Amino acid sequence: MIDLPGDNSFSIFMIDIDRFRDINDTLGHMNGDAFLRAIADRLKSLSQSNYILSRSGGDEFVIVMPDSNEASAVSFARSLIKGMQEPVEIAGNLLVVSLGIGISIFPENGPDGQSLLSHAESAMRRCKKEARGSFCVSSTADNRAAQDRLLLGSALRDSLARGLLNLHYQPQVDIRTGRLYGAEALSRWNHPTLGNIYPSRFIAVAEDTGQIETIGTWSLEEAVGQLVKWDGAGLHVPAVSVNLSAAHFRNRDLPALIERILREHDIQPQRLTVEITESVMMGENEDTMTGLAAIHNLGVGLSMDDFGTGYSSLSRLTRLPLTEIKIDRSFIMNLEHDANAQAVTTAVIGIGNRLKMTVVTEGVETESQLELLEGLNCDVAQGYLFARPMTPDDMLAWARQKMKITQ
Repeated sequence: MIDLPGDNSFSIFMIDIDRFRDINDTLGHMNGDAFLRAIADRLKSLSQSNYILSRSGGDEFVIVMPDSNEASAVSFARSLIKGMQEPVEIAGNLLVVSLGIGISIFPENGPDGQSLLSHAESAMRRCKKEARGSFCVSSTADNRAAQDRLLLGSALRDSLARGLLNLHYQPQVDIRTGRLYGAEALSRWNHPTLGNIYPSRFIAVAEDTGQIETIGTWSLEEAVGQLVKWDGAGLHVPAVSVNLSAAHFRNRDLPALIERILREHDIQPQRLTVEITESVMMGENEDTMTGLAAIHNLGVGLSMDDFGTGYSSLSRLTRLPLTEIKIDRSFIMNLEHDANAQAVTTAVIGIGNRLKMTVVTEGVETESQLELLEGLNCDVAQGYLFARPMTPDDMLAWARQKMKITQ
């Protein structure tokens, strides 16, 4: 634990070495340790004798700068970055060091060491995302965001333990026949005191607080169990789609987890589709690729969500065992009037058809959009034209009213 200065103004620097893992993997752990010792010596030489220097984690260091304000802290941060431009020699290799530095200042950014360290770390994470190789000073917005994550993260953990999350389902309709193709499971959170929390907000908090895998596992269990309940009520939903995060696909136990859930509920694998994001595809590490192949071999569908909005590589697309592509709603929104949106949608549908993948379009809201998609030989549509996401009971009532779909 770092002993912080007294009541005088001081600054905390959270320092992370960019791409240290590459150095470790390339030169080995022994040389990696030697590199860290060299960095520590360099940081010490750049600091004054009354500064406090500590290693806080694998490749992270903390410096406490007494009797300082924002101006002097920024000046010191610049001197650290400049001082690291001289290469470090390790095992005959000259390595140039790049740092991500987050700065918090007492008392502006917090009343105690724990909050100051937290705010410095948040600033460092922001810096590594937005300004790699530079520094960021903690701001009031950072502090509010950190407090928001702390509050929501705690509430989310409690809600998961108490079963307060639930799934809503949005139907997917076969464009050619009008019959029910499947349903996408979407997480919803209505907190007793915080009210309805938007998925975009609590999913981000879940990722930041390490709860995203728990939500994914719960979603799989809940959605597959719901298929059994619908079957018992006389509604056959051919397949349910569940969104999983990139963290899930790095877990080697994911295929076994899916197999267990299907077996325990006695549901055929083809009735489950797992949606993956482009970040999963971009990673393409060995564990992820092995896991995707294992899930595919179970007979479970694999869908590329929001295709076309990121940095999709067609060469990667052909190497993944996908069964489905989902076109993002942003293209469908402008489909009737935007030639570019029409061109992209036409191209993606053509790619899906040639690769023998089902193409699903999200965000379909008008009959004219549906007619255009039918003319482009699209397979499946999903959107408000058919139904909003709804509770399992409402999904059952909706399907019973759509006799053409349920027959």
